[in-house]
Amino acid sequence: MKPVEALRPRRLRGFDYGGSALYFVTVVTKGGACILWDWRSFLAAISRRETEPAEPPVLSECGLAAEHFIREIEYHYAGVKVEALTVMPNHIHILIRFGVTAASGRLIAAQTNLPTVIGQMKQALTKHLGTAIFARTYIDRIVRSEQEGKALKDYIENNHRTWLVDKLCPKIPRSRNYEWQEILNK
Repeated sequence: MKPVEALRPRRLRGFDYGGSALYFVTVVTKGGACILWDWRSFLAAISRRETEPAEPPVLSECGLAAEHFIREIEYHYAGVKVEALTVMPNHIHILIRFGVTAASGRLIAAQTNLPTVIGQMKQALTKHLGTAIFARTYIDRIVRSEQEGKALKDYIENNHRTWLVDKLCPKIPRSRNYEWQEILNK
């Protein structure tokens, strides 16, 4: 498992990140800080047994603001659509399409590119909160097929249920014999 700091973007050299495509984007908080869920949702997620059903998370103020600014993307950029989104305790996943088909059947090309959209979303969120909460970079993946896009959409919609096995989940003691205060003080 890679530590959060070791995750690096792998941009394709020469690829036009503004062309019509579907992208899977992950944006991680600074230092992997678990600040996007309300603390009660976070504790419930790490305390539940794997066989217990997962409750939908309650977002913190930072998480709600991040979700708001991501959903606003398609209102600010013609030809760009957020197809799926999930806010996890220390990262967000976005499935974002550049090049949208209008009701008339005409393709509306995006007039911007992925780095600009993500950068401006992070900048607006930073201005709103008064502090930067996301790491400088983000991780993206170009979705190559509709089947892959559907699988990623399912992953995004169910990610909160599998948080404990997520590679971005901080190491949490699996034994039930520990004190919360000990963990919080480390």
